Amino acid sequence: MLEVLDQIFLQPLMLIYSYAWFSDQAGPQLVIFSVLLNVALLPLYYQMEQRSKAARAIRQRVASEVARMKRHFRGRERYFYIRTVYRHYRYHPISEVLGSADLFVQIVVFVTVYRFLSGLEVLVGAPFGPIADLSRPDGLLGGVNVLPLLMTAINAASVYYYVEDRGKRLQAWLLATLFLVLLYQSAAALTLYWTLNNLFSLVRNVVQRKLAGRSLQSLLPFERLAAQR
Repeated sequence: MLEVLDQIFLQPLMLIYSYAWFSDQAGPQLVIFSVLLNVALLPLYYQMEQRSKAARAIRQRVASEVARMKRHFRGRERYFYIRTVYRHYRYHPISEVLGSADLFVQIVVFVTVYRFLSGLEVLVGAPFGPIADLSRPDGLLGGVNVLPLLMTAINAASVYYYVEDRGKRLQAWLLATLFLVLLYQSAAALTLYWTLNNLFSLVRNVVQRKLAGRSLQSLLPFERLAAQR
């Protein structure tokens, strides 16, 4: 099973990465690689965002219906009515996790980029700006690795700006902290890539929210109220 997944998803991406890496100048090429990959994934991110919005709308409708059923019914009657609501909207609480294309894409990209950058010989001993060796932890601040901290700070800012639900925001921050622990001693090339990736994501979220705000302002007052719901 793992071999099939490797052949279907991982190997094609690794081939694409090899074509996107076309220079021996490791530092500048790493920046170009990050930009190219994020730009290439923009259409996919857009589709996932639309799916996420649709899923949130269904989740809100289901929650409203379930709350109404709980107010008016008890026992087995309540149970069967709630099941009917789930069937009507084709919703199951665990389906949000199992069917999360966003999470799947992030995992696939993380695994393939990690494997690709970890195997690049051109990074060994390659300096970039204040970084002495891209194949080793940066140690920029008296032995303290700055890039993982910067990567996590940008990620946390993106979550704060984009995620409104407090529970999901806390989960995202905990995940960012886990990534900090896991990647703290990683090669500077990898943490630099993810720092650039998180920065790109933050900018993308800011632009999307600005555009969404302009679209909302262009609606008539009653249309704007409906859109906010």
